Amino acid sequence: MTTSISAVNAGSSAAGEVLGKKSSLSNDTKARLEALGITVTDGMTEADAKAKIAAKEAENEAKQGNQQGNSSESEILSEAKSLASSVGISVSSEATVDEILDDIGSELEVMLEDAEGNPSVLTQLSSYLAQLNSLEDRYDSVQTSQASMYSAMNMISTNNKIALGL
Repeated sequence: MTTSISAVNAGSSAAGEVLGKKSSLSNDTKARLEALGITVTDGMTEADAKAKIAAKEAENEAKQGNQQGNSSESEILSEAKSLASSVGISVSSEATVDEILDDIGSELEVMLEDAEGNPSVLTQLSSYLAQLNSLEDRYDSVQTSQASMYSAMNMISTNNKIALGL
């Protein structure tokens, strides 16, 4: 009879461990997982859950960014080259967005100094400056989004390394 009692105790201990693992996640983490539509699995650790949350949030932000009309770096490059040609600047095919935007800004400063007192030219230059500011803001937004994405990916890889004991 002792053997069967030991077996029952072992079974209840194993069940307790499974329940303990399932409930080892904080209530906040469980709520965030459920809100994001991620299924809580047996043995999921807090680090695993947070990695999944970060990945899902990054994915959702990327989807929202695309829906909101965020520009890609290539679109901004194309528009910057177009603005540069409108301003009268020739751009090399290897030029980066930063270089093109800096060149446009420098050229517009020179054009503003030359156009003082000429309202018709100032109106056009004002339009060019507005386009330049818009491009710079959009480019900063793209850079920030990329940095956030890489940061999230780095965190996920670190969590995976920790989870795998590497």
